[in-house]
Order: sequence, then structure tokens, then C-alpha cells
Amino acid sequence: MANSGFTEKKDSPEHFKVVLFCGSSGAIAVLEDFLLHLKPKVKAAIVVVLHRKIDLQGHLAKYLDKKAKVTVKTIEHGTPLEQGTLFMVPAGYHCILEKDMSLSLDLSEKVMFSRPSADVSLESFSYHLKDRLIAVIVSGANSDGANGVKWVKKRKGKVIVQDPSEAFAKPMPSAAIEAIAAVDHIVPSREINTIVTKYL
Repeated sequence: MANSGFTEKKDSPEHFKVVLFCGSSGAIAVLEDFLLHLKPKVKAAIVVVLHRKIDLQGHLAKYLDKKAKVTVKTIEHGTPLEQGTLFMVPAGYHCILEKDMSLSLDLSEKVMFSRPSADVSLESFSYHLKDRLIAVIVSGANSDGANGVKWVKKRKGKVIVQDPSEAFAKPMPSAAIEAIAAVDHIVPSREINTIVTKYL
């Protein structure tokens, strides 16, 4: 049989890992620290779910783009995942990962008074990514994410949680830790990047 010449690329969405970074109050400072140490050619896509006010001008994404060594994009409906890129979920929308590895925006009801919701994204992403998902839960003022991390662990993904004792808002990381029997790592914010990198 003749060789078609087609070689499946290892950087296609079916191969690279995804870091789903979730937080609320106090999370932006943790995200900045994470980005400060992020390699420019990181072998993953990074999707950021933050509870925040609607930002029509995209100021946060522009601010982070100046700080990061990777490209920062605000997700639009149908945006494809790309390795080495940080994707910001826009305020006011849930973010869902589709079978074709594109990102959909959803206006369904708020979860834990939040849209975007970490729970919605964690469940959706874990369904398609299985052990290629790395969930990061940091400072936040409610328990959003606690249900989602259960799905991540059930589907063999990794869960990294900021140490609640140093978090600006403890409820979100504390709830994630209480939700599952064994979080993979509970670390101070300065160590999150190092732990994530070990799995890439």
C-alpha cells in the first residue's frame, strides 16, 4: 500500500495538553505570576476562566498580552485551540470545549452566580481531553470549580490547587480540596508554573 505522505502532527489539538486556569477574586495576581515564568513555546494551550465584570474593550487581555511571553487571545465563538496560546474566556459567557477542539461560548444560566463558570468548563474540557487536562484552581470567593474537579479526576486529569492559606480569597481553592479525595498538588502560587510544566 502506498504511503499517503500524511503524518499526524504532535502539536495538533488531539495531542497537546490543555491547562484550564480557574479563579475569581484575587486570581489575577496569581495569573500574572504564572505568566511571568511561562515559556514562550509552552507545549500546551492555556484557557483562563475568571469571574469578572464585562470588559467590552478587552483591557485585561491586552494587559496580560504585554506581560506574557505567549500570544493572548480573547475567545470568540468557534475559536480553535492552539498550542502556545493563552485564551481568555470573555466575561458573561460560559466556555465549552467541542469535539473538534474548538471553543464555544454559551449564554445559559449562571452557575454558582457566575458566568463564566469553572464547573461548566471543567466538566466540558475533561469530557474531551481526559488525561490531557491540567486544572488549576486558585483564589476565589465562592465554591465554583468544586464539582468540576470531580469530573477532572474521574477522567484521569490533574488538579493543582493554590494553597488556601496564602490565597486572597480562600473559598474556591478550599472547596476544590474538600471536593475530591486526593488533589494532585496543593502549592503556593509561586510554584504553580513549575508543577504545571512537569506535566507538559
